[in-house]
Amino acid sequence: MITSPSTPKPRSRLLIALGASAIVACLILTGLVARMDQWLYDQLSPLVAEEADNRIAIVAIDEKSLGELGRWPWSRRQHARLVDELGRIGVRGIGLDLLLSEPALFDPEGDALLARAMSRHGKVVLPVLAEATQVNGPLVELLPIPEFSASVASLGHVDLAADDDGVVRSAYLRAGQGSPRWPALALALSQLDQPLPQNDDLPGERLSDQEQASPQRWVRDHRVLIPYARPPNGFPQVSYTDVIHQRVPASLLRGRWILVGTTAMGMGDTVKAPGQRGGRGLTGVEYEANVLNMLVQGSAITPMSLGGQLLLSILLVSLPMLLCGFAAFRQIWRPALATILLTLLLSLLLLQFARLWFPASATLLVLAIGASVWVYRLIRRTQRAAQTDPLTGLANRNKFNHALEQELRAIQRTHLPMSLLLLDIDHFKQLNDSQGHASGDAVLRLLARVLRGRARRPRDVIARLGGDEFAVLLPETSAQAAATIATTIHVDLANLAARTERALDAPPFTASIGIHTTQAGDTPDAAEVFERADAALYQAKQAGRNRSVSHAAAMP
Repeated sequence: MITSPSTPKPRSRLLIALGASAIVACLILTGLVARMDQWLYDQLSPLVAEEADNRIAIVAIDEKSLGELGRWPWSRRQHARLVDELGRIGVRGIGLDLLLSEPALFDPEGDALLARAMSRHGKVVLPVLAEATQVNGPLVELLPIPEFSASVASLGHVDLAADDDGVVRSAYLRAGQGSPRWPALALALSQLDQPLPQNDDLPGERLSDQEQASPQRWVRDHRVLIPYARPPNGFPQVSYTDVIHQRVPASLLRGRWILVGTTAMGMGDTVKAPGQRGGRGLTGVEYEANVLNMLVQGSAITPMSLGGQLLLSILLVSLPMLLCGFAAFRQIWRPALATILLTLLLSLLLLQFARLWFPASATLLVLAIGASVWVYRLIRRTQRAAQTDPLTGLANRNKFNHALEQELRAIQRTHLPMSLLLLDIDHFKQLNDSQGHASGDAVLRLLARVLRGRARRPRDVIARLGGDEFAVLLPETSAQAAATIATTIHVDLANLAARTERALDAPPFTASIGIHTTQAGDTPDAAEVFERADAALYQAKQAGRNRSVSHAAAMP
Protein backbone atom coordinates (compact mmCIF):
# COMPACT_ATOMS: atom_id res chain seq x y z
CA MET A 1 0.00 0.00 0.00
CA ILE A 2 1.24 3.50 -0.85
CA THR A 3 1.27 5.47 2.37
CA SER A 4 3.85 8.20 2.10
CA PRO A 5 1.64 10.81 0.37
CA SER A 6 -1.27 10.07 2.66
CA THR A 7 0.43 9.96 6.04
CA PRO A 8 2.46 13.15 6.35
CA LYS A 9 4.86 13.54 9.23
CA PRO A 10 3.73 15.48 12.33
CA ARG A 11 5.59 18.63 11.28
CA SER A 12 4.11 18.47 7.79
CA ARG A 13 0.66 17.92 9.26
CA LEU A 14 1.05 21.02 11.40
CA LEU A 15 2.12 23.11 8.41
CA ILE A 16 -0.77 21.79 6.31
CA ALA A 17 -3.24 22.53 9.11
CA LEU A 18 -1.87 26.08 9.46
CA GLY A 19 -2.08 26.63 5.70
CA ALA A 20 -5.65 25.31 5.52
CA SER A 21 -6.62 27.52 8.48
CA ALA A 22 -5.17 30.59 6.81
CA ILE A 23 -7.03 29.85 3.57
CA VAL A 24 -10.38 29.26 5.26
CA ALA A 25 -10.00 32.44 7.32
CA CYS A 26 -9.20 34.43 4.17
CA LEU A 27 -12.27 33.04 2.39
CA ILE A 28 -14.53 33.94 5.30
CA LEU A 29 -13.14 37.41 5.98
CA THR A 30 -13.17 38.46 2.31
CA GLY A 31 -16.68 37.12 1.67
CA LEU A 32 -15.54 35.23 -1.44
CA VAL A 33 -17.84 32.32 -0.66
CA ALA A 34 -20.92 34.34 0.31
CA ARG A 35 -22.90 33.12 -2.70
CA MET A 36 -21.95 29.54 -1.91
CA ASP A 37 -23.14 30.03 1.68
CA GLN A 38 -26.44 31.40 0.41
CA TRP A 39 -26.88 28.41 -1.89
CA LEU A 40 -26.06 26.01 0.94
CA TYR A 41 -28.57 27.71 3.24
CA ASP A 42 -31.22 27.44 0.51
CA GLN A 43 -30.60 23.68 0.32
CA LEU A 44 -30.60 23.03 4.07
CA SER A 45 -33.27 25.42 5.34
CA PRO A 46 -36.23 23.50 3.81
CA LEU A 47 -35.12 20.49 5.87
CA VAL A 48 -35.81 22.40 9.10
CA ALA A 49 -38.87 24.35 7.93
CA GLU A 50 -42.00 24.37 10.10
CA GLU A 51 -45.58 24.01 8.99
CA ALA A 52 -47.64 27.20 8.68
CA ASP A 53 -49.08 27.99 12.13
CA ASN A 54 -52.88 27.70 12.10
CA ARG A 55 -53.12 30.75 14.38
CA ILE A 56 -52.13 33.03 11.50
CA ALA A 57 -54.45 34.08 8.67
CA ILE A 58 -54.29 36.58 5.83
CA VAL A 59 -57.07 38.93 4.77
CA ALA A 60 -56.18 39.52 1.14
CA ILE A 61 -56.89 42.60 -0.96
CA ASP A 62 -57.24 40.42 -4.03
CA GLU A 63 -58.75 40.69 -7.50
CA LYS A 64 -62.17 39.70 -6.15
CA SER A 65 -62.08 42.53 -3.60
CA LEU A 66 -61.00 45.04 -6.24
CA GLY A 67 -63.81 43.85 -8.49
CA GLU A 68 -66.43 44.38 -5.79
CA LEU A 69 -65.09 47.44 -3.98
CA GLY A 70 -63.64 49.34 -6.92
CA ARG A 71 -60.25 50.76 -7.81
CA TRP A 72 -57.50 51.13 -5.25
CA PRO A 73 -57.03 53.09 -3.00
CA TRP A 74 -60.33 52.66 -1.24
CA SER A 75 -61.93 54.98 1.20
CA ARG A 76 -60.59 54.35 4.69
CA ARG A 77 -64.18 53.78 5.72
CA GLN A 78 -63.74 50.31 4.24
CA HIS A 79 -60.74 49.67 6.49
CA ALA A 80 -62.78 50.87 9.46
CA ARG A 81 -65.52 48.37 8.54
CA LEU A 82 -62.89 45.61 8.31
CA VAL A 83 -61.36 46.42 11.71
CA ASP A 84 -64.82 46.53 13.32
CA GLU A 85 -65.81 43.20 11.75
CA LEU A 86 -62.59 41.54 12.88
CA GLY A 87 -63.19 42.96 16.34
CA ARG A 88 -66.66 41.49 16.35
CA ILE A 89 -65.25 38.08 15.33
CA GLY A 90 -62.68 38.22 18.13
CA VAL A 91 -59.29 38.01 16.43
CA ARG A 92 -56.10 38.01 18.48
CA GLY A 93 -54.55 40.99 16.72
CA ILE A 94 -54.48 42.81 13.38
CA GLY A 95 -51.47 43.84 11.32
CA LEU A 96 -52.58 46.34 8.66
CA ASP A 97 -49.76 46.14 6.10
CA LEU A 98 -51.05 49.23 4.30
CA LEU A 99 -49.54 52.60 3.42
CA LEU A 100 -51.32 55.15 5.62
CA SER A 101 -48.70 57.90 5.72
CA GLU A 102 -50.87 60.68 4.22
CA PRO A 103 -54.31 61.96 5.22
CA ALA A 104 -57.27 61.41 2.88
CA LEU A 105 -57.88 65.04 1.84
CA PHE A 106 -61.20 64.29 0.19
CA ASP A 107 -62.54 62.06 2.94
CA PRO A 108 -61.28 63.23 6.34
CA GLU A 109 -64.26 61.54 7.99
CA GLY A 110 -62.98 58.18 6.71
CA ASP A 111 -59.68 58.81 8.50
CA ALA A 112 -61.55 59.60 11.70
CA LEU A 113 -63.68 56.46 11.40
CA LEU A 114 -60.60 54.29 10.91
CA ALA A 115 -58.79 55.90 13.83
CA ARG A 116 -61.77 55.28 16.12
CA ALA A 117 -62.14 51.69 14.90
CA MET A 118 -58.50 50.95 15.61
CA SER A 119 -58.74 52.58 19.01
CA ARG A 120 -61.86 50.54 19.89
CA HIS A 121 -60.20 47.30 18.84
CA GLY A 122 -57.03 48.07 20.78
CA LYS A 123 -54.89 45.41 19.03
CA VAL A 124 -53.98 46.91 15.68
CA VAL A 125 -50.42 47.33 14.44
CA LEU A 126 -49.52 49.69 11.59
CA PRO A 127 -46.34 49.66 9.50
CA VAL A 128 -43.38 52.01 9.49
CA LEU A 129 -41.96 52.03 5.98
CA ALA A 130 -38.37 52.63 4.97
CA GLU A 131 -38.25 54.50 1.67
CA ALA A 132 -35.55 56.32 -0.26
CA THR A 133 -36.28 59.98 -0.98
CA GLN A 134 -34.23 59.73 -4.17
CA VAL A 135 -32.76 57.03 -6.39
CA ASN A 136 -30.00 55.19 -4.51
CA GLY A 137 -30.46 57.64 -1.65
CA PRO A 138 -30.58 56.76 2.07
CA LEU A 139 -33.69 55.18 3.55
CA VAL A 140 -35.93 57.34 5.74
CA GLU A 141 -38.85 56.54 7.99
CA LEU A 142 -42.35 56.85 6.64
CA LEU A 143 -44.83 56.74 9.56
CA PRO A 144 -48.63 56.64 9.55
CA ILE A 145 -50.31 59.99 10.02
CA PRO A 146 -50.36 61.12 13.68
CA GLU A 147 -54.08 60.43 13.99
CA PHE A 148 -53.51 56.77 13.20
CA SER A 149 -50.26 56.46 15.15
CA ALA A 150 -52.05 57.64 18.28
CA SER A 151 -54.88 55.13 17.82
CA VAL A 152 -53.01 51.88 17.35
CA ALA A 153 -51.49 49.50 19.86
CA SER A 154 -48.08 49.55 18.23
CA LEU A 155 -46.04 50.44 15.16
CA GLY A 156 -43.65 48.06 13.45
CA HIS A 157 -41.28 48.38 10.53
CA VAL A 158 -41.78 46.39 7.32
CA ASP A 159 -38.26 46.75 5.94
CA LEU A 160 -37.39 44.06 3.39
CA ALA A 161 -33.68 43.13 3.42
CA ALA A 162 -32.85 41.27 0.20
CA ASP A 163 -29.45 39.67 -0.34
CA ASP A 164 -27.36 40.57 -3.36
CA ASP A 165 -29.00 37.81 -5.40
CA GLY A 166 -32.47 39.28 -4.75
CA VAL A 167 -33.56 36.56 -2.31
CA VAL A 168 -34.95 37.65 1.06
CA ARG A 169 -33.50 35.25 3.60
CA SER A 170 -33.27 37.62 6.56
CA ALA A 171 -35.43 39.76 8.76
CA TYR A 172 -34.33 42.49 11.16
CA LEU A 173 -36.32 42.36 14.37
CA ARG A 174 -35.50 46.01 15.02
CA ALA A 175 -34.78 48.90 12.67
CA GLY A 176 -35.20 52.63 12.41
CA GLN A 177 -33.67 55.88 11.28
CA GLY A 178 -30.72 56.76 13.48
CA SER A 179 -31.37 53.87 15.86
CA PRO A 180 -33.22 50.53 15.66
CA ARG A 181 -36.15 51.72 17.75
CA TRP A 182 -38.99 50.08 15.82
CA PRO A 183 -39.78 46.40 16.23
CA ALA A 184 -40.62 44.43 13.12
CA LEU A 185 -44.35 44.53 12.40
CA ALA A 186 -44.63 40.78 13.00
CA LEU A 187 -42.74 41.12 16.30
CA ALA A 188 -45.03 43.93 17.46
CA LEU A 189 -48.08 41.89 16.48
CA SER A 190 -46.90 38.73 18.26
CA GLN A 191 -46.20 40.68 21.48
CA LEU A 192 -49.49 42.62 21.76
CA ASP A 193 -50.46 40.83 24.95
CA GLN A 194 -47.12 41.40 26.69
CA PRO A 195 -44.32 43.97 26.79
CA LEU A 196 -41.91 43.94 23.87
CA PRO A 197 -38.73 42.02 24.75
CA GLN A 198 -35.63 44.04 25.46
CA ASN A 199 -32.67 43.95 23.08
CA ASP A 200 -30.83 41.38 25.15
CA ASP A 201 -33.83 39.05 25.02
CA LEU A 202 -34.14 39.08 21.24
CA PRO A 203 -32.39 36.55 19.02
CA GLY A 204 -30.32 37.54 16.02
CA GLU A 205 -27.03 38.97 14.90
CA ARG A 206 -26.28 42.30 16.56
CA LEU A 207 -25.06 45.42 14.80
CA SER A 208 -21.74 46.98 15.69
CA ASP A 209 -21.36 50.13 17.78
CA GLN A 210 -20.08 51.92 14.71
CA GLU A 211 -23.29 51.19 12.85
CA GLN A 212 -25.37 52.45 15.78
CA ALA A 213 -23.68 55.85 15.68
CA SER A 214 -25.35 56.87 12.40
CA PRO A 215 -28.17 59.33 13.14
CA GLN A 216 -29.09 59.92 9.49
CA ARG A 217 -29.01 56.32 8.36
CA TRP A 218 -31.56 53.55 8.43
CA VAL A 219 -30.11 51.24 11.08
CA ARG A 220 -30.93 47.55 11.41
CA ASP A 221 -30.37 45.24 14.36
CA HIS A 222 -31.09 41.66 15.44
CA ARG A 223 -30.73 40.00 12.04
CA VAL A 224 -32.29 36.56 11.90
CA LEU A 225 -32.68 34.07 9.07
CA ILE A 226 -36.24 33.12 8.26
CA PRO A 227 -37.19 29.43 8.13
CA TYR A 228 -40.00 29.93 5.63
CA ALA A 229 -43.07 27.81 6.27
CA ARG A 230 -43.74 24.69 4.27
CA PRO A 231 -45.02 25.88 1.78
CA PRO A 232 -44.17 29.61 2.17
CA ASN A 233 -47.60 30.65 0.89
CA GLY A 234 -49.46 28.00 2.85
CA PHE A 235 -51.27 30.35 5.25
CA PRO A 236 -55.09 30.45 5.08
CA GLN A 237 -56.34 33.45 3.09
CA VAL A 238 -59.74 35.02 2.91
CA SER A 239 -60.88 37.81 0.65
CA TYR A 240 -61.14 41.31 2.14
CA THR A 241 -64.57 41.81 0.63
CA ASP A 242 -65.83 38.50 2.02
CA VAL A 243 -64.86 39.58 5.54
CA ILE A 244 -66.58 42.96 5.48
CA HIS A 245 -69.70 41.41 3.93
CA GLN A 246 -69.68 38.67 6.60
CA ARG A 247 -69.33 35.86 4.08
CA VAL A 248 -66.53 34.22 6.10
CA PRO A 249 -67.37 31.91 9.03
CA ALA A 250 -66.29 33.60 12.25
CA SER A 251 -64.65 30.36 13.41
CA LEU A 252 -62.17 30.63 10.55
CA LEU A 253 -60.65 33.85 11.99
CA ARG A 254 -61.52 33.87 15.67
CA GLY A 255 -58.51 33.83 17.97
CA ARG A 256 -56.00 34.24 15.13
CA TRP A 257 -53.43 36.86 14.24
CA ILE A 258 -54.68 38.60 11.13
CA LEU A 259 -52.43 40.19 8.52
CA VAL A 260 -54.10 42.46 6.01
CA GLY A 261 -52.34 43.24 2.76
CA THR A 262 -52.46 43.27 -1.03
CA THR A 263 -52.16 40.07 -3.03
CA ALA A 264 -53.67 41.27 -6.31
CA MET A 265 -51.36 41.15 -9.32
CA GLY A 266 -49.36 44.33 -9.82
CA MET A 267 -49.96 45.70 -6.32
CA GLY A 268 -47.22 45.92 -3.71
CA ASP A 269 -43.80 44.34 -3.46
CA THR A 270 -43.03 40.74 -4.24
CA VAL A 271 -40.53 38.73 -2.23
CA LYS A 272 -38.29 36.00 -3.59
CA ALA A 273 -37.96 33.27 -0.98
CA PRO A 274 -35.09 30.75 -0.85
CA GLY A 275 -35.51 27.92 -3.31
CA GLN A 276 -38.08 29.67 -5.49
CA ARG A 277 -37.11 29.04 -9.10
CA GLY A 278 -39.43 31.48 -10.77
CA GLY A 279 -43.00 32.63 -10.81
CA ARG A 280 -44.46 35.54 -8.93
CA GLY A 281 -42.81 35.03 -5.56
CA LEU A 282 -44.43 35.91 -2.23
CA THR A 283 -46.45 39.02 -1.61
CA GLY A 284 -45.40 41.40 1.14
CA VAL A 285 -48.17 40.22 3.42
CA GLU A 286 -47.17 36.57 2.89
CA TYR A 287 -43.61 37.49 3.83
CA GLU A 288 -44.90 39.11 7.05
CA ALA A 289 -46.90 35.95 7.73
CA ASN A 290 -43.69 33.91 7.51
CA VAL A 291 -41.88 36.25 9.89
CA LEU A 292 -44.81 36.05 12.31
CA ASN A 293 -44.85 32.26 11.95
CA MET A 294 -41.15 32.19 12.85
CA LEU A 295 -41.70 34.33 15.94
CA VAL A 296 -44.74 32.56 17.38
CA GLN A 297 -43.06 29.16 16.92
CA GLY A 298 -39.73 30.37 18.30
CA SER A 299 -37.88 29.09 15.25
CA ALA A 300 -35.80 32.16 14.31
CA ILE A 301 -32.33 31.21 13.05
CA THR A 302 -29.40 33.29 14.28
CA PRO A 303 -26.30 33.58 12.06
CA MET A 304 -23.18 32.37 13.82
CA SER A 305 -20.88 35.18 14.92
CA LEU A 306 -17.79 35.85 12.83
CA GLY A 307 -15.52 34.73 15.64
CA GLY A 308 -17.44 31.51 16.14
CA GLN A 309 -17.48 30.82 12.42
CA LEU A 310 -13.72 31.33 12.16
CA LEU A 311 -13.00 29.15 15.18
CA LEU A 312 -15.24 26.28 14.07
CA SER A 313 -14.03 26.45 10.46
CA ILE A 314 -10.37 26.36 11.51
CA LEU A 315 -11.06 23.41 13.81
CA LEU A 316 -12.81 21.48 11.03
CA VAL A 317 -10.18 22.08 8.34
CA SER A 318 -7.47 21.04 10.82
CA LEU A 319 -9.32 17.89 11.88
CA PRO A 320 -8.13 15.68 8.96
CA MET A 321 -4.52 16.29 10.00
CA LEU A 322 -5.36 15.01 13.48
CA LEU A 323 -7.34 12.01 12.24
CA CYS A 324 -4.78 10.79 9.71
CA GLY A 325 -2.64 9.54 12.57
CA PHE A 326 -5.21 6.78 13.23
CA ALA A 327 -4.99 3.49 11.37
CA ALA A 328 -8.48 3.83 9.89
CA PHE A 329 -7.57 7.19 8.33
CA ARG A 330 -4.06 6.57 7.01
CA GLN A 331 -5.01 7.84 3.58
CA ILE A 332 -5.74 11.50 4.11
CA TRP A 333 -8.62 11.71 1.66
CA ARG A 334 -10.60 9.55 4.06
CA PRO A 335 -10.50 11.93 7.05
CA ALA A 336 -11.06 14.82 4.63
CA LEU A 337 -14.17 13.12 3.23
CA ALA A 338 -15.32 12.21 6.74
CA THR A 339 -14.88 15.84 7.82
CA ILE A 340 -16.86 17.09 4.81
CA LEU A 341 -19.77 14.85 5.84
CA LEU A 342 -19.34 15.89 9.47
CA THR A 343 -19.41 19.57 8.47
CA LEU A 344 -22.66 19.17 6.53
CA LEU A 345 -24.22 17.17 9.36
CA LEU A 346 -23.06 19.70 11.95
CA SER A 347 -24.48 22.60 9.95
CA LEU A 348 -27.82 20.80 9.67
CA LEU A 349 -27.91 19.83 13.35
CA LEU A 350 -27.13 23.39 14.44
CA LEU A 351 -29.98 24.61 12.25
CA GLN A 352 -32.41 22.03 13.54
CA PHE A 353 -31.69 22.01 17.27
CA ALA A 354 -29.79 25.21 18.08
CA ARG A 355 -31.45 27.42 15.43
CA LEU A 356 -27.94 28.58 14.56
CA TRP A 357 -26.64 28.99 11.02
CA PHE A 358 -23.03 27.96 10.42
CA PRO A 359 -22.00 29.10 6.90
CA ALA A 360 -19.84 26.13 6.01
CA SER A 361 -18.95 26.77 2.36
CA ALA A 362 -15.41 27.99 3.09
CA THR A 363 -14.76 24.90 5.21
CA LEU A 364 -16.24 22.54 2.62
CA LEU A 365 -14.30 24.20 -0.20
CA VAL A 366 -10.95 23.94 1.60
CA LEU A 367 -11.62 20.33 2.61
CA ALA A 368 -12.72 19.39 -0.91
CA ILE A 369 -9.67 21.01 -2.48
CA GLY A 370 -7.40 19.36 0.08
CA ALA A 371 -8.95 15.93 -0.51
CA SER A 372 -8.69 16.40 -4.29
CA VAL A 373 -5.02 17.39 -4.06
CA TRP A 374 -4.20 14.38 -1.90
CA VAL A 375 -6.13 12.00 -4.15
CA TYR A 376 -4.28 13.46 -7.14
CA ARG A 377 -0.95 13.03 -5.36
CA LEU A 378 -1.88 9.48 -4.41
CA ILE A 379 -2.74 8.67 -8.02
CA ARG A 380 0.49 10.23 -9.24
CA ARG A 381 2.49 8.37 -6.59
CA THR A 382 0.77 5.12 -7.54
CA GLN A 383 1.56 5.76 -11.20
CA ARG A 384 5.19 6.47 -10.32
CA ALA A 385 5.32 3.31 -8.19
CA ALA A 386 4.11 1.32 -11.20
CA GLN A 387 7.12 2.68 -13.11
CA THR A 388 9.69 2.46 -10.30
CA ASP A 389 11.93 -0.34 -9.09
CA PRO A 390 11.12 -0.71 -5.38
CA LEU A 391 14.63 -1.74 -4.31
CA THR A 392 16.69 1.01 -5.95
CA GLY A 393 14.08 3.69 -6.62
CA LEU A 394 15.17 3.79 -10.27
CA ALA A 395 12.87 3.55 -13.26
CA ASN A 396 11.68 0.04 -14.09
CA ARG A 397 11.58 -1.74 -17.45
CA ASN A 398 8.21 -0.27 -18.44
CA LYS A 399 9.29 3.31 -17.89
CA PHE A 400 12.61 2.68 -19.66
CA ASN A 401 10.86 1.28 -22.74
CA HIS A 402 8.53 4.29 -22.85
CA ALA A 403 11.44 6.74 -22.46
CA LEU A 404 13.46 4.99 -25.19
CA GLU A 405 10.55 5.29 -27.64
CA GLN A 406 10.17 8.99 -26.80
CA GLU A 407 13.86 9.77 -27.29
CA LEU A 408 13.98 7.96 -30.62
CA ARG A 409 11.17 10.20 -31.84
CA ALA A 410 12.98 13.24 -30.42
CA ILE A 411 16.04 12.45 -32.56
CA GLN A 412 13.96 13.12 -35.66
CA ARG A 413 13.13 16.60 -34.37
CA THR A 414 16.42 17.64 -32.79
CA HIS A 415 18.85 15.77 -35.11
CA LEU A 416 21.06 15.18 -32.06
CA PRO A 417 22.56 11.81 -31.07
CA MET A 418 21.30 9.62 -28.23
CA SER A 419 23.39 7.14 -26.29
CA LEU A 420 22.37 4.04 -24.34
CA LEU A 421 24.49 2.32 -21.69
CA LEU A 422 23.64 -1.22 -20.57
CA LEU A 423 25.35 -2.47 -17.39
CA ASP A 424 25.74 -5.85 -15.70
CA ILE A 425 27.38 -6.39 -12.32
CA ASP A 426 30.28 -8.78 -12.80
CA HIS A 427 29.84 -12.21 -11.17
CA PHE A 428 26.70 -10.99 -9.39
CA LYS A 429 25.22 -14.47 -8.91
CA GLN A 430 28.39 -15.68 -7.27
CA LEU A 431 28.50 -12.57 -5.04
CA ASN A 432 24.87 -13.03 -4.09
CA ASP A 433 25.31 -16.71 -3.25
CA SER A 434 28.47 -16.21 -1.21
CA GLN A 435 27.68 -12.96 0.57
CA GLY A 436 23.92 -13.35 0.95
CA HIS A 437 20.94 -11.52 -0.50
CA ALA A 438 21.34 -8.55 1.86
CA SER A 439 24.80 -7.86 0.45
CA GLY A 440 23.48 -8.36 -3.07
CA ASP A 441 20.74 -5.79 -2.46
CA ALA A 442 23.32 -3.40 -1.02
CA VAL A 443 25.40 -3.75 -4.18
CA LEU A 444 22.39 -2.98 -6.36
CA ARG A 445 21.52 0.12 -4.32
CA LEU A 446 25.13 1.30 -4.38
CA LEU A 447 25.37 0.98 -8.16
CA ALA A 448 22.09 2.90 -8.45
CA ARG A 449 23.62 5.71 -6.38
CA VAL A 450 26.73 5.80 -8.57
CA LEU A 451 24.63 5.98 -11.73
CA ARG A 452 22.55 8.81 -10.34
CA GLY A 453 25.74 10.78 -9.76
CA ARG A 454 26.73 10.44 -13.42
CA ALA A 455 23.36 10.96 -15.17
CA ARG A 456 21.82 14.03 -13.60
CA ARG A 457 20.15 15.92 -16.44
CA PRO A 458 16.35 16.17 -16.39
CA ARG A 459 15.85 13.90 -19.42
CA ASP A 460 18.45 11.29 -18.43
CA VAL A 461 16.80 8.01 -17.45
CA ILE A 462 18.43 5.42 -15.18
CA ALA A 463 16.60 2.11 -14.98
CA ARG A 464 16.97 -1.26 -13.37
CA LEU A 465 15.82 -3.66 -16.06
CA GLY A 466 15.81 -6.72 -13.80
CA GLY A 467 18.20 -8.70 -11.66
CA ASP A 468 21.61 -7.03 -11.92
CA GLU A 469 20.99 -5.42 -15.34
CA PHE A 470 20.83 -1.60 -15.49
CA ALA A 471 20.36 0.92 -18.30
CA VAL A 472 21.33 4.57 -18.62
CA LEU A 473 19.57 6.52 -21.38
CA LEU A 474 21.41 9.71 -22.34
CA PRO A 475 19.55 12.00 -24.76
CA GLU A 476 21.61 14.46 -26.84
CA THR A 477 24.83 12.65 -25.94
CA SER A 478 27.58 11.75 -28.41
CA ALA A 479 29.48 8.45 -28.48
CA GLN A 480 32.57 10.11 -27.04
CA ALA A 481 30.60 11.69 -24.17
CA ALA A 482 28.90 8.37 -23.46
CA ALA A 483 32.27 6.60 -23.33
CA THR A 484 33.54 9.23 -20.91
CA ILE A 485 30.55 8.70 -18.63
CA ALA A 486 31.11 4.94 -18.73
CA THR A 487 34.76 5.44 -17.77
CA THR A 488 33.79 7.63 -14.79
CA ILE A 489 31.43 4.91 -13.63
CA HIS A 490 34.29 2.41 -13.60
CA VAL A 491 36.42 4.90 -11.71
CA ASP A 492 33.67 5.50 -9.13
CA LEU A 493 33.30 1.76 -8.53
CA ALA A 494 37.07 1.34 -8.19
CA ASN A 495 37.21 4.17 -5.67
CA LEU A 496 34.43 2.58 -3.64
CA ALA A 497 36.21 -0.76 -3.66
CA ALA A 498 39.37 0.89 -2.32
CA ARG A 499 37.66 2.37 0.72
CA THR A 500 37.99 0.57 4.02
CA GLU A 501 34.44 1.63 4.98
CA ARG A 502 32.02 1.25 2.12
CA ALA A 503 28.50 2.72 2.03
CA LEU A 504 25.65 0.36 2.72
CA ASP A 505 28.12 -2.38 3.81
CA ALA A 506 28.40 -3.59 0.19
CA PRO A 507 31.32 -5.79 -0.86
CA PRO A 508 33.63 -4.59 -3.68
CA PHE A 509 32.26 -5.18 -7.17
CA THR A 510 32.77 -4.17 -10.80
CA ALA A 511 30.49 -3.79 -13.78
CA SER A 512 30.60 -4.34 -17.52
CA ILE A 513 29.08 -1.70 -19.80
CA GLY A 514 27.83 -1.85 -23.36
CA ILE A 515 27.35 1.42 -25.27
CA HIS A 516 25.37 2.26 -28.37
CA THR A 517 24.92 5.74 -29.85
CA THR A 518 22.09 6.43 -32.28
CA GLN A 519 22.80 9.20 -34.77
CA ALA A 520 20.27 11.51 -36.37
CA GLY A 521 20.46 9.74 -39.73
CA ASP A 522 19.81 6.29 -38.24
CA THR A 523 16.27 4.95 -38.13
CA PRO A 524 16.40 1.93 -35.80
CA ASP A 525 13.48 0.95 -33.63
CA ALA A 526 13.73 0.57 -29.87
CA ALA A 527 14.34 -3.18 -30.00
CA GLU A 528 17.19 -2.73 -32.46
CA VAL A 529 18.83 -0.02 -30.33
CA PHE A 530 18.61 -2.25 -27.28
CA GLU A 531 20.03 -5.25 -29.16
CA ARG A 532 23.03 -3.21 -30.30
CA ALA A 533 23.82 -2.02 -26.75
CA ASP A 534 23.30 -5.57 -25.47
CA ALA A 535 25.72 -6.92 -28.10
CA ALA A 536 28.32 -4.39 -26.92
CA LEU A 537 27.72 -5.50 -23.31
CA TYR A 538 28.27 -9.13 -24.35
CA GLN A 539 31.56 -8.13 -25.97
CA ALA A 540 32.64 -6.37 -22.74
CA LYS A 541 31.99 -9.55 -20.77
CA GLN A 542 33.77 -11.69 -23.31
CA ALA A 543 36.79 -9.35 -23.16
CA GLY A 544 37.25 -9.96 -19.44
CA ARG A 545 34.54 -7.81 -17.73
CA ASN A 546 35.04 -4.57 -15.77
CA ARG A 547 35.25 -2.58 -18.98
CA SER A 548 33.18 -0.64 -21.51
CA VAL A 549 32.66 -1.51 -25.15
CA SER A 550 30.79 0.58 -27.72
CA HIS A 551 28.67 -1.06 -30.39
CA ALA A 552 30.69 0.48 -33.19
CA ALA A 553 33.95 -0.84 -31.73
CA ALA A 554 32.43 -4.25 -31.13
CA MET A 555 31.38 -4.70 -34.76
CA PRO A 556 33.77 -6.89 -36.79
